Amino acid sequence: MDLRHEWEAACVQTDGLMVKLEVTEGYTDPDRRYRHHLTALNELYRPADAYERHASALAWRYASAAAVLGMAVMDRLIGDRPPLAPELVEEMATHEPTLGTLKESCDAPYERLIAARADDHYGTEAKARENLLGLLGAAEYNVEHTDIGGRRLNPAEIEACQLSVVSPDDQDPFWDNLLKPMLSLAESVPYAIARWLDRQDA
Repeated sequence: MDLRHEWEAACVQTDGLMVKLEVTEGYTDPDRRYRHHLTALNELYRPADAYERHASALAWRYASAAAVLGMAVMDRLIGDRPPLAPELVEEMATHEPTLGTLKESCDAPYERLIAARADDHYGTEAKARENLLGLLGAAEYNVEHTDIGGRRLNPAEIEACQLSVVSPDDQDPFWDNLLKPMLSLAESVPYAIARWLDRQDA
């Protein structure tokens, strides 16, 4: 939640600066000598934009890790399997999952979570899952069609890649459209686990 708030605040700041830049560019004559107003705004925008991307990358890393960890815990509870080892919990909570792991977690485990909830009367969670899988597919397509290190990744490398590692610095990150739904999922899974435990009198 802290990372989400910082990222959203950074977005507000960069969006406001971008509007000011566009307005300033609109009335600044490109042939005029005095362009200090535009220069100053650009100097302010660049670090703000870099901070927004950094906050976005951190939010993505921890949200995707939390979602995968939450799904793993929920899946073990539903399947009545032993808990995860503390070392594995630490590893999963602090490292961004691979694209393949994300797809797997948002497929069958997510489907089982929805089935276990028994309160998705309007199909909201089912639609969220379908949307998330679609966005993951779009991210996979973008990775597949981008030169990374001077070449295209093969299918096995794409499955094993982390989106924050393979996203080029000079374009929108591959996780851009995924961040909000992944944050929502990461925030909702602990509540789903609590509801399930309550129904089981656990």
